[in-house]
Amino acid sequence: MMSPKEKNDDFREPVVQGHPPSASRLLLNILGCLLSLPIYYFSTVHSRYPVTLDIVITIALTELNRYIVEGRRQHFARSLHTPSFDQHLDEKKEWSGLHLEAQPCLPNADCMAAVVGWREDPSLYARALQSYKSAKTCTFFLAGIDGDEAEDQDMVNVFCQVFPENSTVIQIPEPLGEVAERIRAKTMALQRQNGIPVNEDEANAISMQACLDLARSILRQHDLTIGGPKGIKHLCLKQRHMHKKGIMFTAYVFALVISDILGIEYLWSSDSDTIVFPDSLEKTINTIASDLKAGGASSGLVVHNNRETAVTNLASAVYWGELYLTRSTPACTGTSDCQSGPSTAFRLSALPAILVPWYTQIAFGKRMIVNEDRHLTTNLLLRGWNVIFASDVLAATDTPTTMSRWLRQQVRWARATHIESLLRPKVYLVSHPLLFYGMVKREFGPAIGALAVMWFFFTGHQLIEISVMDFVFRILISTMYNFVRNTHRLRLGDVRWIVPGVFFYYIPLPAVQIYSMLTMAADGWGTSMRASGDMERAKREGMRKAWFDLGFFVVWMGIVAGVVAKVLAIHWGLVWYEKMVCIMVSMGVAMWGGWRVTIGASG
Repeated sequence: MMSPKEKNDDFREPVVQGHPPSASRLLLNILGCLLSLPIYYFSTVHSRYPVTLDIVITIALTELNRYIVEGRRQHFARSLHTPSFDQHLDEKKEWSGLHLEAQPCLPNADCMAAVVGWREDPSLYARALQSYKSAKTCTFFLAGIDGDEAEDQDMVNVFCQVFPENSTVIQIPEPLGEVAERIRAKTMALQRQNGIPVNEDEANAISMQACLDLARSILRQHDLTIGGPKGIKHLCLKQRHMHKKGIMFTAYVFALVISDILGIEYLWSSDSDTIVFPDSLEKTINTIASDLKAGGASSGLVVHNNRETAVTNLASAVYWGELYLTRSTPACTGTSDCQSGPSTAFRLSALPAILVPWYTQIAFGKRMIVNEDRHLTTNLLLRGWNVIFASDVLAATDTPTTMSRWLRQQVRWARATHIESLLRPKVYLVSHPLLFYGMVKREFGPAIGALAVMWFFFTGHQLIEISVMDFVFRILISTMYNFVRNTHRLRLGDVRWIVPGVFFYYIPLPAVQIYSMLTMAADGWGTSMRASGDMERAKREGMRKAWFDLGFFVVWMGIVAGVVAKVLAIHWGLVWYEKMVCIMVSMGVAMWGGWRVTIGASG
């Protein structure tokens, strides 16, 4: 196995660009998107049980996705024993830009793992790193730490303790994202000066090439041997604190260089609070290994700290009963619209063309850093790659322990969803219409719900018909299905959280949807750092910021309580002043309770 010192310095530009659809396929996609609008309209407005119908359709699509994913694995297993590997060799030749030294070999699911984080709790970080020791098919481990100050040394120490052998730590002098941005801007400036039309693709390719060269140079300076019995198998990169997108970019560039040396075709990407199971990497990558059109995949998630607080118990029920199903809607067509950050796999040949456009994304005139996982997925879909959701594979992630942190996380995720769903309409032209249908349901369903609630609150009239039995049927059907088919098997003590988890998720959802739409340009990591000293600092955030982040929830709880009080007052036949007292008291109690568990608790 060669070391960076022995390898050729010259990288050629990657030529793999995905698989763009034909003109006829584009036309069919457009017609399918147009047809999905009246289908969604009639299945909701003109259905007696729209919520029940929706869950039945979702379950059917989930089962279809499970069937297709299993078929992908079986096809990959058969390819291991097939004497002809022509397609596999063609892919190797296409990615001549990076795998210069990798010789054609049998299909396999070997991968390297990249785990990024910022000031993670040391004990949790240690558990996360330890889990990779038993992960099948993981041949190289890369840790990325977003910070190089004294407080960040804890994570470095954990890395050295977990991987005491065949490992090293490298300080990155300048974040590679900044290098890429500077060279890209300089290249486009030169194009303008020379009177040449600005070619962003060319500028992206040049800046990507420079980052790859710089990463190779850094490895050479440290005289590292990658691979082999005595070579480095665990590498920790640390750089000046920026944001998650910044450390991800650096880690991915180094992953491309190291994978070139090792002849690895796949990258597993995760967060510093995620614990993987022995088959998490292998079974996720197996879903894309035999499909040259598949650029990425992600697995399902469970919560590993579910017993910590009431909020984590409720969040765990949400992951089990809701997210498992909702993420499966477009997945059966290979158009999963979000590769979840904690559990994502990439075909490395898909990354060179998308990393710089992903990192330099601009929306509303500013750089975006809140939608790192969704924008990676969007870039894959735009270039014709399939994205798979392996719903029957699990990894365990950490969830916020308080209501305030949970809501901040949900708002951050919703902002990223809006940015990718509403500001990148081209993705629906090149993808299956089911992606558009899923977007319409996800984006406008909660918004319509918020409008209906507020309409009744102010007018006393129903905007849409609401049936209590419809919601009851929906909860019963989804719960029974999950008990039978969900890979995550609940313990007996967790069953009591299922129904409260439905209310925990769906009552704030309309408010989260509307507020996140109004504040799409806000940024940040989304959740605070968890090192003990920084948690104390986070508690001292100003009341003004707390109201900006969470005030919408306090107001919304008051509106919801007012609607419930109005319905009961009408049912009981109260006179107008009794009705007003009932509404005002209910709103006051609900708003106080909302403030108490969010703003009051974070002050």
